[in-house]
Amino acid sequence: MAYTQADLDMTERHIAQGEQHISDQEIMITKLRIGHIDTEGAERMLVIFNQMLQIHRRHRDMIAAALEDDHQSHGEDVCAVK
Repeated sequence: MAYTQADLDMTERHIAQGEQHISDQEIMITKLRIGHIDTEGAERMLVIFNQMLQIHRRHRDMIAAALEDDHQSHGEDVCAVK
């Protein structure tokens, strides 16, 4: 599959959103603990958010590598790829 800079930018946005979800979930868990409320479900969601973040990072790395390979094969400046 041919990737574009837009694909890489999209994965970067997904990573940023995932990091925000994780931060928000950690805050939520802290608030639940302070209120002596069960955190089991919130902690399960945090695990899922972390797993998704890892998937997004691997996807980003795959796209970046493909773009780099494409640029090298066309003699383009690799530094132009984020």
